[in-house]
Amino acid sequence: MSATPPQLEGSESPSQIEFLWERYRRLIQVIVGALFLALLGNYGWRYMEQTKLDSKWSKFASSISLDEGYVDIKNAGDSLTDQVDQMSAAELDTALAAADSTQKPFVLLAIARNAMHEANWDRAEKALADLEKEFPNHSLVQSSPYPVQIRKEVKKDEKEEATNQRRKPEYEPAQAGSVVGLMREQIAAAKVYQPPAQFAPITPPADATKVKFTVTGGRSFVIALMDQTPEHKAKFLDLARKNFWVGLHVDEIQRPGEGFTKGLARQMHFGYESTKELDSTKWTTTEPSKNTVPFENSDLSHFPGAVSARTEADGKSAVDRIFIVADDASRYDGERCVFGYVVEGLDAIKSICEEPMTAQEEEAGRGKPAQSVAIESVEVLGG
Repeated sequence: MSATPPQLEGSESPSQIEFLWERYRRLIQVIVGALFLALLGNYGWRYMEQTKLDSKWSKFASSISLDEGYVDIKNAGDSLTDQVDQMSAAELDTALAAADSTQKPFVLLAIARNAMHEANWDRAEKALADLEKEFPNHSLVQSSPYPVQIRKEVKKDEKEEATNQRRKPEYEPAQAGSVVGLMREQIAAAKVYQPPAQFAPITPPADATKVKFTVTGGRSFVIALMDQTPEHKAKFLDLARKNFWVGLHVDEIQRPGEGFTKGLARQMHFGYESTKELDSTKWTTTEPSKNTVPFENSDLSHFPGAVSARTEADGKSAVDRIFIVADDASRYDGERCVFGYVVEGLDAIKSICEEPMTAQEEEAGRGKPAQSVAIESVEVLGG
């Protein structure tokens, strides 16, 4: 009779799961490792693709100035339309040439918008036609009940506003159609729009008396004097013939700065006698003018190139102290008397307004030119 093998107390045979684990452990580890590497590789690939995509569209946004609002905080309040309007046609053509098929529709739309701003209707129409022809199924071309658009808020009367200050804003109804179609409607309306007569730029008469100023750097501009302000005209001509301004410096320039000065129009000022000093620290701008005339309500507006006199404390006009605006500046209408317009050399006025200033003045949007700008000669051309 054979002996029964001894049994060790407390021992037990391995379970089926343990048996399988021991048998296939290496294979399972290889599979898990492969899955982990696959997931990691997929994440890395997706990250690289997203990085490429972000870089592509960031460069594209930069090419048509759509990045200004988040690159420079000073431009954060500007609309995308305003940013596109500030670009040149050449810059947009360059962006179009570099765009791929996913970007090109947006560049064509930007070209159309920019051309509308410049009243170049043919260029705007061509860009929209190209967009429709090349991308007929694009969301910018396809009609929908609510295409991308700006809806104006419905204004309430003051009494209703006072009694319901927490009301939910109400907007004008959405216009159905396509983005391209809505832009075509805007073009059609703009073509027939006629501004009110009081907003139409004034063209000085051909026989108006003119005065030519030459300043530092060989720059010059010609001012035509208006008959609507006879006292200002007469005093200005008297000072011009006496070479009053020769040797004086431009003592202040203004242009858009930061914050509340962002809306400033570009303009320049000269006329203080103390600015004959080369050392600008010796300039004084507090002495009263000796060349004033009664304020004349000419109804002439501050269109680009408008020449107006500084208003003195007594309400009179100091005809020796002159502002010349490079941009539309209707905010000064009624505050200063316009008595002339620059008919030649507006570019010279703009270049003076863009002269460098100190960093602090640049931020404020007003200050003295860092490099002196002196009036070298004054010549009466007629009258």
